[in-house]
Amino acid sequence: MDSRKAFTLIELLVVIAIIALLMAILAPVLHRARMQAQRVSCASNIRQMGTGINLYTQDFDGVIPPMNEVRKRQTEGHYTRWFKSGDATWWNVGFVFKAGILKDGRVFYCPSPDVRFKYKNYSEPVFPSSSPLVSNPGTRMSYMYNPICVSLENRDRKFKKLSQLSAGETLLLVDSVLDGSVAHMGGWNILVGDFSARLVYDPQMLEIITKHGGPMGKVDYEHFDQVMNLMLTQ
Repeated sequence: MDSRKAFTLIELLVVIAIIALLMAILAPVLHRARMQAQRVSCASNIRQMGTGINLYTQDFDGVIPPMNEVRKRQTEGHYTRWFKSGDATWWNVGFVFKAGILKDGRVFYCPSPDVRFKYKNYSEPVFPSSSPLVSNPGTRMSYMYNPICVSLENRDRKFKKLSQLSAGETLLLVDSVLDGSVAHMGGWNILVGDFSARLVYDPQMLEIITKHGGPMGKVDYEHFDQVMNLMLTQ
C-alpha cells in the first residue's frame, strides 16, 4: 500500500504564496542587476569609441572626427548621426568606423531599453526633438558626440583637436537626451576630454530633459547647453 501523502489544497496554496513572495522579493533585485549590467555595457561602448577617437587623432594630425565631410563648418545639432545614407557621407564617430579603427557597429548603441531610438532614421534629431523623417535619412547612434558648441548663437563645435580637450570642459560622448531620453534610470554615461567615463545623475538635469526634451517644433539650444554644462559638473 502506498503510504505517500498527497498535498492538500491549503498546502498547495501556501507553497504558491511562498513562491509569489519570493518572486516579489527577487524581481526588483534582478531588475537592478540587469540595469547595472546595461550601464556597464554602455560605459564599455563609450570607452571603446573614446579609444577609437584617440587612435583616429594619431592618423589625422591631432584632429578629432569632424561633424561631417561635406561642410566646412561643424554647425547644427547632428550629434547622433554617424552615416547619412542620402548622400553616402560619414559623420561624427562614423569617421572612426570608416577608418577601420572601430569594426563593430554595435558599440554605437546603448543597451538600455529606455533609449528612445536605436536603429532608426532621423533627418535632424536636435534637442528637444528627434522626430523621424524619411526624406533625408541618416543612421543614428544612441550617443551624442562632441555636443559642446562655441556659444548659444554660434553652433560651431567648440573642440576640434585633441590638444583642446580637457576633462572639465569637454564632453566627447554622452547618452542621448534627445526626445526626453533617459538611458539609465535617471542617469547618463558620459565620456569626457581625458577619455574617462562616468555615470552622472542630477535632479536638475532630469527635470530639464523631461520638461523640455519632448517633441517640439523649435530647437531649444538654451536648455540643451544647460544640460551639457551640468553634466560636466557631476
